[in-house]
Parts: sequence; C-alpha cells; structure tokens
Amino acid sequence: MNEEYQFRISQIEMRMLFESAEARMGYNPEFAEKHKKAIQEYPYFKTEKEALENAIKMMKEKPANYQIWAKIDKGDDGIFRIQDWWIVTDDGKVKLAADYIGMALMYDNTRLGKIINNNINIDDVVAYW
Repeated sequence: MNEEYQFRISQIEMRMLFESAEARMGYNPEFAEKHKKAIQEYPYFKTEKEALENAIKMMKEKPANYQIWAKIDKGDDGIFRIQDWWIVTDDGKVKLAADYIGMALMYDNTRLGKIINNNINIDDVVAYW
C-alpha cells in the first residue's frame, strides 16, 4: 500500500464540514435545497475506487480541473462517516453545491495528477472500502 497517496479525513474535519454546512443551510433553506437537488441529480459512484477510476480516465481523455467529493453523515453513535456517494466533477457549480452542503473534497486536480504521473495503482490509494 502506498500511504503517501492515501488520504483519510479525520473525525475533526468531518465534524467541522458537517456542522458548518448544517448551520449554513439552516440560514437559507431555499438555497440549500437548490444545492442538495443539484447534487442528488448529479451522477455519482458508490465507491471511492469507482470514482477514482472514472476521474483518472476522464483526466487522461480530457484534462481539466477535476475533483472528487464524498458525502458525510453523522451516525446515531455520533461518529461521522464517509458515505457511498462519490462525485467526480470539473463543473464549478457542482463544486460549489458540494461544498455548500458539506461534502468532503477527497481528491483535487493536484492529487489526481500525482496518481497519474507517478503511475500509482488505484488499490494503493483507496482508503474507504
């Protein structure tokens, strides 16, 4: 496993993303619903590996500023977890919506480029199974 390229988001970071998004969305429910709907309607992947494979394929075919975002949820036990909802996008509006509703930015263009340029095996990168 190539831990240099593997990324896991901490409980502190997930809590901050989740709670700040909840507060932000509470101030403007109509705006929040617009962004939630945009994300719900956007194509998604159920696993990190699928999202990563797709992003790398897209970058090789058409280089752009791709990002991979993942949904976060808070369990009944108070633990924050990455959900089986991953999106790959280069669309600024989708990135804004993902950020607004508290999704976690898991891969940016730089991280994806390093994986491609260094020919890193995807299985060595995936942190969420």
